[in-house]
Amino acid sequence: MMIPETELLKDAFSEFTKASDSIINYYHVLETQIRLLKDEVEKKNKELERAREYLENILNSIPLGIIVYDKKSISFSNKAADKLNFESILVSENINDEKAGLVKNGKGYYRWKKDNLQNGFKNKEVLIIEDVTEFEKMKERLERDERLKAMGEMAARIAHEIKNPLGSMELFLTMLSEGKKKSKVKKYVESIRYGIQTIDRIINNILSYTRPKTLALREEKIGRVVEEILDFMRLSIESRNISVVLNIEYKGSLVFDPDMMKLVIMNFISNAIDAIKGKGMIRIDIKEDKNNIIIVIADNGCGMNEEIRKNIFNPFFTTKDKGVGLGLFIVHNIVQAHSGYIEVDSTEGAGSTFTIYLPKERKI
Repeated sequence: MMIPETELLKDAFSEFTKASDSIINYYHVLETQIRLLKDEVEKKNKELERAREYLENILNSIPLGIIVYDKKSISFSNKAADKLNFESILVSENINDEKAGLVKNGKGYYRWKKDNLQNGFKNKEVLIIEDVTEFEKMKERLERDERLKAMGEMAARIAHEIKNPLGSMELFLTMLSEGKKKSKVKKYVESIRYGIQTIDRIINNILSYTRPKTLALREEKIGRVVEEILDFMRLSIESRNISVVLNIEYKGSLVFDPDMMKLVIMNFISNAIDAIKGKGMIRIDIKEDKNNIIIVIADNGCGMNEEIRKNIFNPFFTTKDKGVGLGLFIVHNIVQAHSGYIEVDSTEGAGSTFTIYLPKERKI
């Protein structure tokens, strides 16, 4: 018996309706799952963003420069790296060939280390930079102090060794001069004795330079002392067409030896005058930090190379045609006797800066 077409259509429509309802139900289920997945993705994205911000905050809080880079570009640099002017360090000598090292950039010293990034970051490297300027300056001061101490002790020992035979020679010459000798022989004896006495005076001077300085401490305004020095040296400064700028930020008192400190500052100013060829400028700043009174003497003269800068405080080291090279050695000893220290920055052709640090806390 044949089923009427209407019944077939009805059954087909019923099946279609069921299928449609099923699809709609599946759609709603799928829509719900998609919404849940979307919410989960958004949640994960927020967590990732928070993690990224947290990591970035940590990297920016670390007092080390961190740079991620390849041969073409820089992918990341933290705040410390940006402050260190890392791009000039990246192009420094040997940084491409070595894995670690120390580089001087401008007036600063930077220790660096680099390595390849792992886990899919092919051809990318991470560079860590640490500013060790203060450490290197302290290390240089300690090495300089040890070297000067050793040289001073050596000079004192040599001087003492020379003084002993000189004393004997002078005694024998005195005995000879008292005897009956011809006037010509006596003249020779006196000439020899005069030469021995001259050598003895030179040796005594060397010994006085190498001995620890005895200070006559009193409370005084360091700014006033510098003003007196500039007043005294005004004619020699102006005759060379040199201008002086004095900036006294610290106007208080300090316990120090004014006469000795005048010798120190006059020496630095004289050296600045000699370093300036033609018209130039000397700037003197007197300021303070937490522990020290700081005197900065800067010039725009000929400057020094690194080799000269490291040796200028050595006794008998000089770049001048005249002089014995004891000036800065004496200056170093005087400042050290004040429990202070000196730092030197210089660029050949661009001038020099001498910075004297004197401790605030000192009793008479």
